[in-house]
Amino acid sequence: MSAFTPEQLAILAKSPTSSFKVVAGAGCGKTTTLVLFSEKWAGHKGLYLAFNSAIAREARSRFPRHIEARTAHSYAYQDLNIRALERERIIPRYTTRHIRQLEQELRMTAPAGSAETVLKTLTAFLISGGTKLTQAHCPEKDAKRNRAIRTFVAQAFKYIIRFENTTFPITHDVYLKRFEMDRKITGYDYIMVDEAQDLNPVLFSILEKSGLPVVAVGDPHQSIYAFRGAIDAMGALKVQELPLTQSWRFGEDIARLSNATLAQHSRPARHRLRGNPAQPSTIRHYTGKIRPARNTLVLARTNARLFESLVNIQTPFHVLGGVQDMMQEIRAALTLYRRHTNPMARGTEGALPFGSWKELLAAKDGENADPTAKRLFTIIDRHNHDLDTKVKAIQALHRESPDDVSLVCSTAHKAKGREFDTVIMLDDFQAPSEWAARRERALARLLKLEEQEDLSEKFMARQKEKLLRRVEECDQEINLLYVACTRARHLLYVPEPVYKFWQERA
Repeated sequence: MSAFTPEQLAILAKSPTSSFKVVAGAGCGKTTTLVLFSEKWAGHKGLYLAFNSAIAREARSRFPRHIEARTAHSYAYQDLNIRALERERIIPRYTTRHIRQLEQELRMTAPAGSAETVLKTLTAFLISGGTKLTQAHCPEKDAKRNRAIRTFVAQAFKYIIRFENTTFPITHDVYLKRFEMDRKITGYDYIMVDEAQDLNPVLFSILEKSGLPVVAVGDPHQSIYAFRGAIDAMGALKVQELPLTQSWRFGEDIARLSNATLAQHSRPARHRLRGNPAQPSTIRHYTGKIRPARNTLVLARTNARLFESLVNIQTPFHVLGGVQDMMQEIRAALTLYRRHTNPMARGTEGALPFGSWKELLAAKDGENADPTAKRLFTIIDRHNHDLDTKVKAIQALHRESPDDVSLVCSTAHKAKGREFDTVIMLDDFQAPSEWAARRERALARLLKLEEQEDLSEKFMARQKEKLLRRVEECDQEINLLYVACTRARHLLYVPEPVYKFWQERA
């Protein structure tokens, strides 16, 4: 980046004494621009909030000394002196086992058979803003049962959140929620927020409560974590918007594919990406016959497809983010299958949105078939007799560092924020036009539903919620495809549906 673009100059001209947001496309140098901004306004002490600890570590080596780079969790951890707690009390997430433990310690019982729903309700509340537990936090549709579950969760939350008075385990979300309730960020003149599109409500609330000017940088169309509670934070920030559209990562072909992809979104991008004229890039059809070389990423849409690509591999490899999530998903599907064939089988299926093998089978078929359900069914159907052995083989071949291998693999979610010379997208990616068509069918059904007068209000509400959720899922898939396409610098291999989409618009 040899010279400032007009867009960068407009950002640098803004003072950190008032809030504004920067909508930055993929590869457009958003972190570099924030570094330049902080250098320009050296008289103002700032806090750079990163999406994860790896980004925060990298940022510390790039930002000047008057900028402190960290995650919101690390800030809350220090402010609340979480270090003083016994280390084993901090756990990654709660499970149904912890719900049963809460029943014992609280001496009260959750509604029968509601442990999973209680867990989902508690999780949703912990990442929400404010202290009011509402009906929306609980996925239970029956009003009476919803109220009973919330009553239990409310008591559980009161017990968990005052963790200095108990020995009950806490998650990282618990102490962040406690910080949001009781404290606020101080000691800075302004806050810079990277990856602002991935903020969840509790993080958004922390920013608001700080009362400090916020410089939010992000890309609404790289929002791929709605399933984790992320909100449209960029849209929620009602401040001046500035664009950053010159990509330095890739050339014009990938920029054009990205723009065509986002044009299929229900909320198309307001600013078109521009490719780097000094960075030639090529899009090719992936036929399954490419041998990966150094600085190549093999990209799958799902953990299940990634497993299929690795199941017969003989050479060491690295998976971005590790293989734990993938193995958990596969083992969870195997547990469902074994419970179906042997009701006495034991295991955990918490990694999946299906409560039984029957539910997974139902989800894999039909017009709106769940691709993950289809892929998991195929894996279990093909490999169930020796799946444990194959899982162990994959774990044995996995290497912790990508520098030790020539084959690097990932799901699109885990590859976010990364870039490679060559990216090979596997065949579980659909064309963005397919997701747009599914979204339009859902909207057509919603319109037809609203025209019917002989349906009960309760049924109407459920069907509307289902269809609206389907609309959002289709847009999230388009976002995910955009993220996948924009990981490549020089060469991008795409599967048949995406290549056909590209050829029609080339």
